[in-house]
Amino acid sequence: MKLGILLTTDPTHENTNTVLNLSQTAREAGIDVAIFLMHNGVYNLTHSLFMELANAGVEISLCAHNAGQRGVGKVDKVLFGSQYDLAQIVHECDRFLSF
Repeated sequence: MKLGILLTTDPTHENTNTVLNLSQTAREAGIDVAIFLMHNGVYNLTHSLFMELANAGVEISLCAHNAGQRGVGKVDKVLFGSQYDLAQIVHECDRFLSF
């Protein structure tokens, strides 16, 4: 089972905590999780819990174009990709959620 998540809101929005909690719970249940950050969602790389998720096996990628527009630099364990990578997540996952 694989869960795909799109997060487009910044770290101050309640969606961040929802995605963090949902991802952690899914990983604890043995579900693979892939998160794609887009628009202001790329700012979530500053949230330390996202790196904890990456260390726990959650696949995190983002739109490199949006990151460049917002001055967000590269981070280890995070794929700086494109809309193609988002399409791959959608294609490969069993369930997809958008926040």
